[in-house]
Amino acid sequence: MSLVKEYQCPHCNAPMDVNPEDAIFNCVSCGQAVLSDGSEFKDHYILKNTLNRTKIHEIVKDFIKKKGFMRGIKGYKITNITPTLTPFWVVTSDAYTHFVGYLRYSETKTRTVGSGKNRRTVTEHVTVYRPIDQEIREKRADVLLGRRGSSIYGYDKVRDIVRSEFSTAIPFNHDHLVGTEKEFDYLSSEIDLDAANQLGKTVVFDNHRARAQKACTKVFDCATQLTYTGTYFVHAPVWQVEYVFKDETYRIAILGSSGRIILGEIPVTTRFRMIFLTLTFLALGAAGAGSWFGRYEVYVPIIAGIVAAVIGFFTLKNTFKPKSVVD
Repeated sequence: MSLVKEYQCPHCNAPMDVNPEDAIFNCVSCGQAVLSDGSEFKDHYILKNTLNRTKIHEIVKDFIKKKGFMRGIKGYKITNITPTLTPFWVVTSDAYTHFVGYLRYSETKTRTVGSGKNRRTVTEHVTVYRPIDQEIREKRADVLLGRRGSSIYGYDKVRDIVRSEFSTAIPFNHDHLVGTEKEFDYLSSEIDLDAANQLGKTVVFDNHRARAQKACTKVFDCATQLTYTGTYFVHAPVWQVEYVFKDETYRIAILGSSGRIILGEIPVTTRFRMIFLTLTFLALGAAGAGSWFGRYEVYVPIIAGIVAAVIGFFTLKNTFKPKSVVD
């Protein structure tokens, strides 16, 4: 027996086949967010897409030109472009935490002892315990992934971007969206409203507790109060791009609302390895020469050794891994 549920969209009456693991899903015909009981979900927002396939090609071309100018990347070919609306929850709240504890630190104190010819200054290192009684008050917007597990490239990175761009999100209305958004695949949320609120609460409590522990050597009490001001289901348009260079496939994820590259893979070519290794040998030679001519100065060989170690580290990092992930 099939576990797939069958519904009719409450907005456009189109038939929908729904995975039972999905807590909130979208009609493929109109995009309406629907709860697992078949009813509409009202607080559905979207970061409006501003890109099309032509602009995607231009962004990829500029990215490879900028990041691959030393690598000799020519003749690449875009093989796949997949526009996806990725689901997030944005939990907004007023958060208040009161915490008490103490901060332990050392102080250097001087005092004068004795008198006359026996008078002298004594330096002491003392341990100080300073009571801490502080509050944290803030308005928060915590962004949560709508999927319990995802293999979408760059998915985690989008979360921080959604936090900064949420103020520009618009209420979802399929009739008002630009034509290119109609080709997007909708990803449903495997987390429902109650679970999103609970996860948002956990994020706030953990964050405030960590901040209290950072301010104190020991925390005696930390009490947090949370007032929800809104929980919103937000779709972010992400263009997944695959391109081929010398029979190897690389990926780029682009945020459709701003054209910003979330993550992009750049090949480490033979040309790049040769250039980087040549520069490395020259730099190491310069460091060795500096160490020789300055051998009578103790600090010169030490500095030269540190420089050589740093150069060696970046050489290994940039020339021997198969591909580079660029923010």
